[in-house]
Amino acid sequence: MRRATATVLLLIGLVGLVSLRTAYNLTREPAPGIRVRWRDGTSSPQRAWLEWKYRLEGRSAPQGLSYSYVMMDTSTANIRALVTDPEVSDTDDIDRERFAIPWETANESRQFMWIADRLPVLRQPLARWTLVASFAFMAAAGTRAIIGAVNWRALARAAREWLHQPPDGTAHE
Repeated sequence: MRRATATVLLLIGLVGLVSLRTAYNLTREPAPGIRVRWRDGTSSPQRAWLEWKYRLEGRSAPQGLSYSYVMMDTSTANIRALVTDPEVSDTDDIDRERFAIPWETANESRQFMWIADRLPVLRQPLARWTLVASFAFMAAAGTRAIIGAVNWRALARAAREWLHQPPDGTAHE
């Protein structure tokens, strides 16, 4: 690999990783807790698929067909789709007219969401981890190529010669 290519790989990898971390730090917030009551007759596999589709995580406190969730995608489109889904009988903690979660009444969870949870491709954790792994691989490959291009023997020889110079700066004879 050419040194220029290795440098570009290293820079893309590092900038990508730093950008993702910065976006996470600047946009993370507690994910709101909501309740969803599923229609009678909704099967467990169907409910699991709908939970995945609407990014509902941390299912707990079942009361019949009503469950408590952490909603990771609070976009208007996702909330509208959940509220109008024929499999959903009722929702709690959601403004059904504006398709929003009123933050003043929302139950905060211990899970955090960030801007990637609202982007279509990055909302799935597998896609995010693939992107992180790709950036890390680019940075590692670039670093390895740059380190491999260094003539370590010549550097070691020059360092030994420098270390063995007399303190007054005169050359050895």
